[in-house]
Amino acid sequence: MSPSVPKALPAIDPGRCTGCGRCVAVCAPHVLSLGTEGGPGREGAPLPPWGPKRSVLHDPAGCTGCALCAVHCPFDAIRMERTGPR
Repeated sequence: MSPSVPKALPAIDPGRCTGCGRCVAVCAPHVLSLGTEGGPGREGAPLPPWGPKRSVLHDPAGCTGCALCAVHCPFDAIRMERTGPR
C-alpha cells in the first residue's frame, strides 16, 4: 500500500457562491455540480430539494486538485484546502 499523496480539494463558500456554474464548466473530471443546499438541516431535518443552486463537490476522490474551479470563480467562492498528510 502506498502512502496517500496530499492534494488540495475545493472548499466552496455557500455565502459567496451564486450558482453561476463557471466552476462546473471548467471542471475536466466533472466532480463539481450545481445543486440545492440539501442535506440535513437544523435538528437533522432534511432540506427541500428546491431553492438557490450552489456549487457542490460531489466526488472528492475524483478531484485532481488542479484548482481551475477556484481560478475561474468570479466571486472568490472557492479556495483550495489541502487534504491528507503534509
